[in-house]
Amino acid sequence: MFKKKQDEKEKKEKKTFGQSIKASFTNKKFKGGAYATIVSMIMIVIVLVVNLFVTELDVTVDLTPDGKYSLDEQTVELLKGLDENISIYYLVQSGSEYDEFRKIIDQFDDYNSKVTVTYKDPVQYPKFASQYVDDDISAQSFLVVNEDTGRAKYVDYSEVLVTTIDYSTYQQSVTALDVEARIDSAIQYVTNDNLPVVYAVSGHGENDVTSTMSSLFQKENIDLNSISTLTAEEIPTDCNVLLISMPQNDYTEEEVEMIKSYLENGGKAIINVDYVTPDLPNFMSLVEYYGVKVTEGIVVEPSSSYYRGNYPTELVPTIAINDYTDGVKGKKFVICPISSGLTLREDIRDTITTTPILTSSDEAYSKVDINAQTTNKERGDVDGPFYFGLEVTETYNDVETKIVFYSGKYMFDDSYISVSTFGNSTLLVNTINTLCDQENAISVPSLSLELEYLTMTSAQKNSTAVIISIVIPLLVLGAGIVVVVNRRKK
Repeated sequence: MFKKKQDEKEKKEKKTFGQSIKASFTNKKFKGGAYATIVSMIMIVIVLVVNLFVTELDVTVDLTPDGKYSLDEQTVELLKGLDENISIYYLVQSGSEYDEFRKIIDQFDDYNSKVTVTYKDPVQYPKFASQYVDDDISAQSFLVVNEDTGRAKYVDYSEVLVTTIDYSTYQQSVTALDVEARIDSAIQYVTNDNLPVVYAVSGHGENDVTSTMSSLFQKENIDLNSISTLTAEEIPTDCNVLLISMPQNDYTEEEVEMIKSYLENGGKAIINVDYVTPDLPNFMSLVEYYGVKVTEGIVVEPSSSYYRGNYPTELVPTIAINDYTDGVKGKKFVICPISSGLTLREDIRDTITTTPILTSSDEAYSKVDINAQTTNKERGDVDGPFYFGLEVTETYNDVETKIVFYSGKYMFDDSYISVSTFGNSTLLVNTINTLCDQENAISVPSLSLELEYLTMTSAQKNSTAVIISIVIPLLVLGAGIVVVVNRRKK
């Protein structure tokens, strides 16, 4: 009897154990786990298949926040607007292509069927480039050819490398690649026969044309020449823009008359002035003849919203909207260091019209004593507002004269035009192109190989510091207090 009951008990337990195992495969926990496993397997298969197709088709996506490996929208517009057959040759030995170059150059034929990109091995075809240009060809360089006209432009490997020198060690290092901008420039060169010709006046202590500025002009297809107005009989007839950059010594009356004659016959000029200009009577007479006055001293901005860092004379002016500031306004700062204030004469002629380019705040003032120990406003200082960039146009007897005045002493110095985060170089090139009725510069930034720094005004720095160090911690603290209070109530 006892044994029978024991057998029934064991049978019942076995049944219960078997049923429990069977039930484990049908409960919600198992179903949920099985579902998750199946979904995971499906996703893994999808990822593998997509990866296989992407690899085989060589599909890439630029995930960088600033689109470093995608063509700039200005380049895309340039390519879409081409109506001539353009060939871009990457002169590189097979198997030695730079990946960074390839990623950029391979996109140039995506937007216009008239543009073709070809890899050409200079070892296999050593005389290929010589049929278009006379340059000495080096590997990893580029050749852009207008197949309709035969016009060509060679872009050397050294030109696409942006280098800097560490003056503590005097070692040179590559900090950026300028492939896209150089190819854009070459395309513009081979599709445009009327390139700007600029003559820079020398002989009066004017700012020298530095290698950086020369490189900038070359990149933007601007033909730069020098002229001594003291020995020249006239301004050359091929001069599109006369560049006068902050003379430190006065001009003769004959030189002033020569420049006036050039301007009155439809000439164009860029005249940069500084705090020395008011002490040069003959040169100042030329400036005032076109209705512009140069205020004595150096302009100071009292508000940190209008200067950079801790220097109230390193000005960040208000930028107007016009052709000169295309590609600058709303995108970059223009820095005007050690600026003189420009104003208009009360007796300006009716034939003259003016267009602001760069302006100060209404609170700005000019420190007449440039050696003063303080930047605070003192008796005798001149109230603003002022212009730092101004276009003057005079139309007389159907002849148009156009001059652009700038007043930042180091505005177009190497230390400002070489910094891509500033708009100074773009403004300078735009000014030349606008005066010459050319399309404005395509301002495509270099592909930086270094960390890029954010440029802000002093006011923006202060407000950001307040938000990070005070506002955000207070918000976090407040959220914590709310959570603790709610928990205690429960």
